[in-house]
Amino acid sequence: MKIASILAGVALAALTASAASAGDINQGQTQLPFVGTTNVGGGFLGGLNNANAQWGGSPTSSWHAVGESAGNNGNAASSDGATFTLKGSVSTDCAYYSGTGDHTLNFGTIGIYASDNTGPAAAFTMTDDASVEINTNLAGCNTVNTVTVSKVNMVSDNSGGYDANVFQNTLPFSVNAKYTASPTSGTGTQAANWTVPANALSDFRKHGAWKSAMSLNVNIAQQPKALLAGNYTGSVSVTIAAGI
Repeated sequence: MKIASILAGVALAALTASAASAGDINQGQTQLPFVGTTNVGGGFLGGLNNANAQWGGSPTSSWHAVGESAGNNGNAASSDGATFTLKGSVSTDCAYYSGTGDHTLNFGTIGIYASDNTGPAAAFTMTDDASVEINTNLAGCNTVNTVTVSKVNMVSDNSGGYDANVFQNTLPFSVNAKYTASPTSGTGTQAANWTVPANALSDFRKHGAWKSAMSLNVNIAQQPKALLAGNYTGSVSVTIAAGI
């Protein structure tokens, strides 16, 4: 029973030290005649009590504990944490899929009234409109951008003379652009449907980031005058460029 009491006392003494404190331990108890159990601290008496606690032949019961602990290295806190800033970048990219390089779209023969029985008014004039629709399923840009459609009207390579009152050596055409875009600020969908007329060389629209299918409808309307013979060449270009 006495041994159990001594062990319990040592355990209780050990539990009085907190995790955040540091210092020396020098304490014990002894049985003094006519006094009973007496607490003993450090110093000279503590040294005597500690020596007595280790003497198995002592007439007086004693226990004593001597120890020490190191203090904190750094500042203790009731909470700790950190904030991590994540960074990265996305490249600016605009796209219009047309495969590789530029392409030639050949109408072949642009029909005219060629027979001698067509009458003087219709002779050598176009029999109908000519048109082509250019479709791609990928167009757009991942930032604010400007879409520009430019064209060069078709011109004959015939260098011979002609009566400009009844003949023409050009084939003006219009270009209609259709796609789904977005406004330059805020969010939303913006249906784009606009035309570069036959008498203009280019036009443009400004948008926010967008991607969609896109169609360019080129239309050569029947001309009021007869057409000069020759090979007619023109061009249409679309550019999607970052910035407005």
